[in-house]
Amino acid sequence: MVRPSRKIMVVAGDPSGDIHAARVARALRKGQGAPRIFGMGGPALAKAGVEVREDLTRPAIMGFVEVLKHLPLLKRRFALCEKWLAEEKPDLLWLVDYPGFNLRLAKKAHALGIPVCYYIAPQVWAWHRERLKLMKEVISRLLVILPFEKEFFTKEGLPVSYVGNPLLEEVPARGPARAAVLKKLGLPPGAFPLVAAMPGSRKSEIEKIWPLFLQAARRTRENYPDAAFLVPKPAALSHADYPGLSSEDPFYFVEAPAFDARRACDLAWVKSGTSTLETALLGTPQILVYKVAALTGFLAKRLLKIKYVGLVNLLAAKPQVPELLQEKATPALLIEETEKLLAPKVREAQARSFAQVKKSLKTPLASSRMAAREIQKMLAARP
Repeated sequence: MVRPSRKIMVVAGDPSGDIHAARVARALRKGQGAPRIFGMGGPALAKAGVEVREDLTRPAIMGFVEVLKHLPLLKRRFALCEKWLAEEKPDLLWLVDYPGFNLRLAKKAHALGIPVCYYIAPQVWAWHRERLKLMKEVISRLLVILPFEKEFFTKEGLPVSYVGNPLLEEVPARGPARAAVLKKLGLPPGAFPLVAAMPGSRKSEIEKIWPLFLQAARRTRENYPDAAFLVPKPAALSHADYPGLSSEDPFYFVEAPAFDARRACDLAWVKSGTSTLETALLGTPQILVYKVAALTGFLAKRLLKIKYVGLVNLLAAKPQVPELLQEKATPALLIEETEKLLAPKVREAQARSFAQVKKSLKTPLASSRMAAREIQKMLAARP
């Protein structure tokens, strides 16, 4: 008797999760007996051949206020997912990041006897440790993308596999020469320093960080008249989201993620998040900057359970990248750290740490294939 095609229900709730999951989906769909994959995701999963029944990535709902605003939409989407689980009985529920929604859904799947594979773990090692209890109860296999997460979750009693970091597949290992990049972008060949200014991908982040970058850039030009600033702009944003620029400000906007352009920069000012690890993999020296509302910052200091905020510093287990957070995120301190980072010895030290971080992330196979292999094992174990 031929076993019917396996069914996987996937839920990826933000653009980055959609992109990373799409690579895994492609790996799963190769060869004979490929599973049927359906659920909620975004354009990348749809392009990978997944039956995306609703785009969960637009809008990407972040933060307490945003969740309240979109609560009716979230409730409707959750009810749809519950219905699919109950009526279609997939062989596996594959969840990607998006913990506020996905952990609740994992509980529903567990109650129905459907195994749960969670890819890109909730960052409970940083905060929301109260989620660990539920995770241990409902997750069949956790696929993590940061090496230290394997040890952390193993100690907590979760079944966990490290599958490598998907950024190693996304960020090119090499790129064109700096001169070719500058020519292509129309940048002055003598620009120095050329700084990648990355205040974030959301308007709420840019509102806090962009004015700081603008002031620091103008003051940097006092000492370095040939300085220029490159802004990788997400497609969803417009130039109007970066206010205050004059015709004399040497800012050049390029389409994000602008890997080649970032690699060509002398250094980067980067908002805390995945972009810091991307920039490290590109080998570009960097300074981490993060600033939120005073109350949010106050609460974060008390909730965070980690020594460093930056992924590079967490992976290196030491402060390789300067972290300018909240009250330290000032133009004066940013300029001071920029001056330090232009010194060859400091740049070389960062480069060595970036190389070690990259080495620590590698696995025998590409991350997407490692993740697909773990999912295939779970499907094979089903009767």
